[in-house]
Amino acid sequence: MSDITLHPGQSQVFNDLFVTKKIHWAVAVTSRGWGKSYLAATTAVAAIFELLQLREDIPNKNVYIVAPTYAQVTDIYHPLIAYQLGMEAYCNRHSKDLGRFWFPKNVELRLVSYEAVERLRGTGAYYVVMDEVSSWTTGTGLQESWESIIQPCITTRWSPRRAKYFCTPSSGRALTISTPKGYNYLHTMYNFRDADPAWGSYHFDYTTSPYLDPEEIDKIRHNIDPLKFNREYLAKFEESGNSVFYCFDRSTHVKKDLPDFSEGEVVNIGIDFNVGLQCSSVFAVRGNQVHFLDEFKGHPDTENLAKAIKGRYPGRKIHAYPDPTGRSRKTSAVMGTTDFSILESFGISTFAHKGSPPIVDSVAAVNKKLKTAAGDVDMYIHPRCTGIINSLERTQWVDNNPDTAAIDKKDGVEHFSDSVRYPIEYLYPILSFKKSVSKGFRF
Repeated sequence: MSDITLHPGQSQVFNDLFVTKKIHWAVAVTSRGWGKSYLAATTAVAAIFELLQLREDIPNKNVYIVAPTYAQVTDIYHPLIAYQLGMEAYCNRHSKDLGRFWFPKNVELRLVSYEAVERLRGTGAYYVVMDEVSSWTTGTGLQESWESIIQPCITTRWSPRRAKYFCTPSSGRALTISTPKGYNYLHTMYNFRDADPAWGSYHFDYTTSPYLDPEEIDKIRHNIDPLKFNREYLAKFEESGNSVFYCFDRSTHVKKDLPDFSEGEVVNIGIDFNVGLQCSSVFAVRGNQVHFLDEFKGHPDTENLAKAIKGRYPGRKIHAYPDPTGRSRKTSAVMGTTDFSILESFGISTFAHKGSPPIVDSVAAVNKKLKTAAGDVDMYIHPRCTGIINSLERTQWVDNNPDTAAIDKKDGVEHFSDSVRYPIEYLYPILSFKKSVSKGFRF
């Protein structure tokens, strides 16, 4: 194999995945020209050599590299792996047209386009590289590709238990590597490390790459807009200006040291009625501050949600702030009952306006609670509330709609932020005198 030289940032990711093996899921967010492809190919080669140490009869000794298009994955990775990294000398045969390398002992490396990611369903993978995932926007989408296809390929065939049974160096792993493009699912994956030590996240801007000339980058700075520069060269998760809750900042508002409910403290819950989801945000009111401490999701109807709430908080005084339309609507109930009456039948007090307030008012109330013009912060969220955090970050306005406030619902990320809007607007209302809404920008 040819000599491989990694710069310090590349070495950090490689070391954590293949030397110390302290993580299983790596997410590297980098600038253009940082050396993503070289690192990705190097890790794939390392995985191949681990598999070559195993017995021939062990199944699912597969390594995948998935990139946005077939032309990209073959044009970039086939020559890089075969010739630059010298794997042509180790494989039995290889084919650029098929995007495959066949090695001894039934070890195989496959180059796969995101467009064909469905073909991986039901297969087994020891290691997967997911490249430039910010471009995985059409068709299946990044979240579905990861949760329903790629991660199951790894965890069902190469779990820690199976790895131990086969005496392998490690259980299955994956590297997700990309330049960012707003608060999409890549950003969600980047922050999985907050709740799970098996995840590792890495951020590298253009100053960490020896391949880039700072003087040339400085010239580029004068020729592209700041949002694009921040994304492409500073590798920042900048939003487009369509973000609804633009005052939310994970580094400011997510706090691990928020205390749990004390004895006698009222448990407050905002509820977004939606069959099969019932997204609910649990919070404490402490002085002028609101602390979100828990969340519920996935209950089929209001009755089952109410049972779950009472089961988790027995003997507590519970105040619910639901979607006001629940006064007359039934998510799934017998004739004559409503979502409100169901909650109240379980001893949960409900508070809501007679009609839904304008979206612009409830959004303004939340943004003010997140941060005022004077810099006051009166809302914090525990990191266990991943649904609330992701929803506040990712909920967007409908594009090209400057005169009315309409939330974009196509990605289904707004349910938890709705469950935040209802109680905050009820408890801390802001009256609006304008129909238009100003969209926020952060640089």
